[in-house]
Amino acid sequence: MRRMSRAAGALKTALGRRGSIRSKILAGFTVILVGMLSINLLVIGLSHHFLGEYHILAERVISANKLIPTVRDDVSLDAYYLVAGRRTLETTQLFHHMEEIRQGLYLLKQENNSENGRIQLQIATRTFGTLQRYCQKLGQEIDADVSLELQNVTLEQIRDVSALVYNQIEEYIYLELLWGESIDQMLQTGFQLLLLGDLAAVVLMVAVLAFLLMRINRTINDPIQALVENTRRLAEGDFDALMEDAGENEVTILNKSFNRMAAKLQRLMEKVEEDTRTQEQLELRLLQEQINPHFLYNTLEIIVWLAESGDKEQVIQVVQSLSRFFRVVLSKGRAVVSLQEELSCIQSYLYIQKVRYADILNYEIQAEPEALDCRIQKLSLQPLVENALYHGIEKKRGGGTIRVCADVKDGCLVVQVADDGCGMTPEKLEEVQREVAGDLGQISEGGFGLPNIQKRIQLAYGADYGIHVSSRRGCGTRVTLQIPAKS
Repeated sequence: MRRMSRAAGALKTALGRRGSIRSKILAGFTVILVGMLSINLLVIGLSHHFLGEYHILAERVISANKLIPTVRDDVSLDAYYLVAGRRTLETTQLFHHMEEIRQGLYLLKQENNSENGRIQLQIATRTFGTLQRYCQKLGQEIDADVSLELQNVTLEQIRDVSALVYNQIEEYIYLELLWGESIDQMLQTGFQLLLLGDLAAVVLMVAVLAFLLMRINRTINDPIQALVENTRRLAEGDFDALMEDAGENEVTILNKSFNRMAAKLQRLMEKVEEDTRTQEQLELRLLQEQINPHFLYNTLEIIVWLAESGDKEQVIQVVQSLSRFFRVVLSKGRAVVSLQEELSCIQSYLYIQKVRYADILNYEIQAEPEALDCRIQKLSLQPLVENALYHGIEKKRGGGTIRVCADVKDGCLVVQVADDGCGMTPEKLEEVQREVAGDLGQISEGGFGLPNIQKRIQLAYGADYGIHVSSRRGCGTRVTLQIPAKS
């Protein structure tokens, strides 16, 4: 009684006004589960009981039915063969059949028979005892070689008694089948009662569920409606749509999460606006840097100098390179070009600079075929090449080589711009690396340099991508650019 009282108290607490939604649902689920399990266990137990009865009944009927051919035919036939001289006491199967019948009747008596069947078996067993005595008598008469007339009298007695045993076994089978019919009637009655119990349990479970739904509806319907309304307001841009902190269930957690999401979304929108302004500043700076007046002036002076020297072919090559350079720089307003186009721009730029710095500048450009179709932001590499020229090769006595290599590794486009110029001291390298990894919200005032390239890449692809600078004094500098490999 104490246990039932505690269970009822727990259920009442779970369904109470301050209980969590989870506890209410679990309470309803427990009621349904207990009801369904009780019904199922009752069905299984009842089915197992009656099916067991049916199985035992079937085994008894089958065992009794197996005795009928032996009692009805084999005993009389083997007794006749003895009298007729076709079998001897040594070759006859009569006594073997008698043993089979005896064992069969004994096993049937051990089963859980019906009351009438048990009485009928007792009658059949006594009659079989008479049949055994007549069979033994026949064996003795044959062994004593009595007259054929006496043997025929005993044979007829065997036939009569075996027919009687046969009829009694059939009567036993009939009585057992009648018992099976009564079992079937009990089974039908039991299942009807079970069906009524099932309906009553379903009605009870529906009532509990209705009560539970009323509780849950009262607990969360109004807060959920308010949450839907505030979500609509938030979707329309009203960041003041906050939920009141009321109640002590899962809706409270949802309300707190909604408020945190609204605050985070507001901060995110402010961050997006700030990034947009930064991007616009970067794009403006990019437009300013696209046409470098010093590079253009120097190139025009080269063209004039070549024309005065009468080198018509090189004038044509320089003008074509300048044209290709500005074709990529302008590129019909596109902000993203293929790596092949970007390398074409670098090729044109370095060719013109090669004409100007013929004695100190060499360059190599290599790219794997799968990298050429990858997309890259326009003018991402030209500032790197320009830095390598003016800060590396130009300041080194004897000149040097600029190498540009591009490849696709682990789903990323990796481009390296390396020079064997003067390089940087560890202190200068550390300063440059700090600038590259510094405050991305600020734009470098020194032109479209490494920090601004880093900012452009991370605004476009995320903080996992960008540029990395390595250098050694007297050995040169290497700048590695990594972005997603997208065709």
